[in-house]
Amino acid sequence: MTTHTSVPLPFTAAPTGWRLAFGDPNYKDITVAPIVGWLSLPAGARSSLNDNSPLEPVILWDNAREPIIDTGREYLENNPGIYVHQVLAPGFEAREAPEGWKIMEYGDQ
Repeated sequence: MTTHTSVPLPFTAAPTGWRLAFGDPNYKDITVAPIVGWLSLPAGARSSLNDNSPLEPVILWDNAREPIIDTGREYLENNPGIYVHQVLAPGFEAREAPEGWKIMEYGDQ
């Protein structure tokens, strides 16, 4: 895992239920992972969401014995070809998946 920045950024915990959906063209799937918080980015910093977003999602990969917390941007940088498919507010499900793709919650693989 890489460090997002050497300077601590303001962090806000996300309300329960926010998720980020990552698309993977190689495996033809969309993986939905929980957002545990948001980093406020300094002006000019790039976000995984788009170049104009002032926020960066913080993701929890709740692996047994090896949980990982990183940002959406770190995940994209470490996994070439994967993209952010959608940000999901509480109560919403991933949609508009390419034909034949599987949508799964992280941990259900």
